[in-house]
Amino acid sequence: MRGAIAYVPQDSFLFSTTIKNNIRYGDPVLEGIEIEIAAKQAQMHSEIGNFPQQYETIVGERGVTLSGGQRQRTALARALLVDAPVLILDDALSSVDNQTATNILRNLSEGTKRQTVIFISHQMSAAATADRIFVMDKGAIVQIGTHAELMQQPGLYQTLWQQQQLEELLH
Repeated sequence: MRGAIAYVPQDSFLFSTTIKNNIRYGDPVLEGIEIEIAAKQAQMHSEIGNFPQQYETIVGERGVTLSGGQRQRTALARALLVDAPVLILDDALSSVDNQTATNILRNLSEGTKRQTVIFISHQMSAAATADRIFVMDKGAIVQIGTHAELMQQPGLYQTLWQQQQLEELLH
């Protein structure tokens, strides 16, 4: 069962080793191209290219030299490298901007047709890309549908969507 699920929590643990070793933690014998593909899917590859020793850069204890979003995307790349049939992202993109989160989810939907992704998030624009959205309020599911379907129904999803759109306009 453990091999069937890859889980990425909001606050992932990184080891005081290279970015490459942190990504390939689930399969330590992998080299080169597989690691880069996972980093590209997680929208991390281009930033790694700017690091002093690129994939050989030491990230420090718990990834202290990385930003919160970089830590989350490194943990995501690790999970993608494992290639489990089910990927659970538990607010794992909370420190990533909406556009990057949307790009990551688009990569996941295009690149992994056989993979089920359960994406738990407060980021409405990223959640809008999902095939099926479950809206929860106080621990109960209150709405289910696609983004288009939920926007047609008055309810919590529509209210939250409108609030987020307004906040983005004000910033």
